[in-house]
Amino acid sequence: MPINSFQQAREKYRPANIKVLFITEAPPAEERNRYFYYEHVRRGDSLFMEIIKVLFPEEVEAFETVKAIRREKTYFLERLQEEGYYLIGAVDEPLPGKSSAARTHIYRENLPALMKEILGLARPNTPIVIISAVVYRAIGETLKASGFQIIHNEIIEFPNSGQQINFRRKLKPLLRERQLLPSPI
Repeated sequence: MPINSFQQAREKYRPANIKVLFITEAPPAEERNRYFYYEHVRRGDSLFMEIIKVLFPEEVEAFETVKAIRREKTYFLERLQEEGYYLIGAVDEPLPGKSSAARTHIYRENLPALMKEILGLARPNTPIVIISAVVYRAIGETLKASGFQIIHNEIIEFPNSGQQINFRRKLKPLLRERQLLPSPI
């Protein structure tokens, strides 16, 4: 299977040792040019912005605007890599226009391939965080039952459409409790 642009962008920032593996929705339609690992995103990158706010709050606070943070996206992607944080989608192809039910079905169908991908990336005991109600409901329990280390029992919503505060409210304490936050610079 040929490597797509999402996989290529992601692979550039793959940590040598993954400390935490995040699994989320399928990537956005390519023409939107706003994938998590794309270095030059002008808008619509709430997942990236919210993850770095949780992991590197002091560094993020040093910037006056979101635009200034986006200019430093490569730096923050490198920080994620250095600290061992990695993000993959439940599938690698965009699912534009698909309903939640359709995406759930696709995520479940792709689960064997996703499990294989996880095992190729991380150790069996690597902590995994699922970001998205749809993804969590589709694959969370099956991954847990298969021995993967999903470290939460509560849905962590995708941080858009007003869910940013809920996302930070759930993710930060979870990582703190598990001692998975990065060391301050």
